Amino acid sequence: MSEQTDAKALNLFLAAVPVNRIRDQLEMRSTSSVQAAIQRALKAAQAGKNPDSARRIEIERLDSLYRQLYPAALQGDMKAVDECLKISEQRLRLIDAPTKAQDGLLQSYEHTVSELKEQGALEKQDEALVQSGRMIAAQIDYAVTHGTGQEVTKALYLVPHLMNVLNTLGATPQARQQVQDVAGRQRKQAEPVDELAEFRRRKFASG
Repeated sequence: MSEQTDAKALNLFLAAVPVNRIRDQLEMRSTSSVQAAIQRALKAAQAGKNPDSARRIEIERLDSLYRQLYPAALQGDMKAVDECLKISEQRLRLIDAPTKAQDGLLQSYEHTVSELKEQGALEKQDEALVQSGRMIAAQIDYAVTHGTGQEVTKALYLVPHLMNVLNTLGATPQARQQVQDVAGRQRKQAEPVDELAEFRRRKFASG
């Protein structure tokens, strides 16, 4: 699989294109192949990068830009004022990024997956589905941590996709209720029928 195909798969995934459509569009063999391609693209994009170092460098760059614009902002240059405010907002997001990452959606998702594994509710063939949810949660966390208001809003459109994954895994209240309902019907069907009791029930019900 070429690096170009991997990059295309990642870009499509980040655009909220379903994995099966990515598979068909890029003529890949399976959804597992798509997941592997996305993982390779992410790994390649992060190669040699240290998140903490990159964050500190970006903060220094923002500080440098701010120092250049600040004198003009003090003189009433409204464009400079606007740029200073944007830089301050971005700087605060970068400073706050580690805290948000620790309390992010991905952490909760991983906890849910761990609980499902302990309950024996996951099969080996569920790994692609689990990984899909993991990547969606990671993308939402990244946007919330690093993105602007519009970028965060776009990322939140991925939440229904994540909910679909959780629902399929049986990790939502609705999914658990459905499982309980099915189990209840199966138990009821498996119970032996007392013909006399059934006759009396019907007789008194009709009377």
